[in-house]
Amino acid sequence: MQYAPTNQKIMATKKFALHNSYFKVSRMNGLPDTMIEIAEYLKEHGELPFRYDGNNWVYDAFVERQKYRGVANSQYLTPDATADRMMHFAGKYFTENNVLEPCCGTGQITKELLKDGYNVITFDNDKDLCEVAIKTLDLFGKSNCTVLSLDFKNYEQEDTHRNQIIANPPYEIAELTNFLEWIAEIQNCGGISILLMPKGFINKDKPKRTFNVLRKFGVLEVEDMQEEFARTKTRAEIVVLKKL
Repeated sequence: MQYAPTNQKIMATKKFALHNSYFKVSRMNGLPDTMIEIAEYLKEHGELPFRYDGNNWVYDAFVERQKYRGVANSQYLTPDATADRMMHFAGKYFTENNVLEPCCGTGQITKELLKDGYNVITFDNDKDLCEVAIKTLDLFGKSNCTVLSLDFKNYEQEDTHRNQIIANPPYEIAELTNFLEWIAEIQNCGGISILLMPKGFINKDKPKRTFNVLRKFGVLEVEDMQEEFARTKTRAEIVVLKKL
């Protein structure tokens, strides 16, 4: 069953709880099922379509939905404590106010950047996730943020942002190697990148292409994530890189 148009108000007398029930029944009850539909429902009705007492509905709803709909394209959202630690490193190493955030997903890191007053250009190749970010970043100063729907390889370089990058990039070896090659190409020497990377990836000596691109960066700091990703056994660490 399709989610009813937003001009048809669906208000259940008793809401299903987000965890362990909502996405079991959302489709069959005509309730918002995708992240965009939930965001549109919230904007129209001023409340979420499910019972929720947490403080980050976007993250919690996304990972709960993944339980029932599966994980696509390595979409591992950055948990709150890890996003907070990445902001710690941003405060330590970023010396300017302009930041580039590729692979933004739903905006987990973006909202923290905006809270800290950064001017952000952010993008993702999943246009639906970009729409969710656009619809949910208003509370965090979206006027200081440009959200684009595109692949990092198609980004038109901005001199004002490219030397300070923060991201939770793709985790497949080939795609992450492509990502690091892209950073090496667009950044000037001394550019800083704060990245979530698979644990131990920064020390890889194979394949040769990965090893060669890693040599283009100096490693300033490495720190384990504060908690695990949801819906995956992938382990990651925060890595701070300096373009050589």
